[in-house]
Amino acid sequence: MPNITGLLKVAALASLLSAITTAVLIYGPDPAPSDGLAGQAAQSGDALALYKPWVLFFHPQFAFVASLGAAAVLFRARPALAVIALFYLALWAMTEMTQQAYVIDALNQFWRPGYLAAQDAGEREVYETLLIGFGAISDSQYFVLLFGFGTGSVLLGLAFLQANRLGAGIGAVMIFLGAVSLTAFAGYYVQPFAGVTAVTGWIYAYLYGPVQTGVRVALAWWLWREAGRRVSSPESDASVV
Repeated sequence: MPNITGLLKVAALASLLSAITTAVLIYGPDPAPSDGLAGQAAQSGDALALYKPWVLFFHPQFAFVASLGAAAVLFRARPALAVIALFYLALWAMTEMTQQAYVIDALNQFWRPGYLAAQDAGEREVYETLLIGFGAISDSQYFVLLFGFGTGSVLLGLAFLQANRLGAGIGAVMIFLGAVSLTAFAGYYVQPFAGVTAVTGWIYAYLYGPVQTGVRVALAWWLWREAGRRVSSPESDASVV
């Protein structure tokens, strides 16, 4: 059996960082709302408007590394769930990183400054088209990442259910959060389910922050403890600890 102690320790630290970035994204300050394209474009150099896209660029990297560690432990007992969960979580992570790259680079380093610096009506109209269309591009990426995160979380949570008590608790919370994401996905993009957004909106507003932050901290502890078990007992298996 390969020695994955180092991976688990790195994954534990990554999970802790993902908990910190989750809290920053949910509870960190936001800039004052700006109306109109000109007001929004003026925020292209505002650090308060740009720090969350940067945090959100790194956040899925931390979370995915943590998931790699979890999948390495769970693979022996639930290989199909672990591998397929990683596929969907990788889809989420790469899409979210790409979405934020567009926000940081295309939107705030090219299109918004270009709009403010436009010399004539024709040039300004080109940038207006790009800025107005950006919302649809970003939301289409959200379509993919929300589905990937929801599906991957449910599958990884199911893989966790066969672990020890702490692992099973983490799995149950993952399944809940993944189900919320998939329900929100249906509410946003499948018209007959639009009514569920009132429920998912309440969960996102009042429960999601502490629950998601807490389960990432718990995962960090679980991964670190699993690393310790492999130092003392290299043949340990998550299904029996």
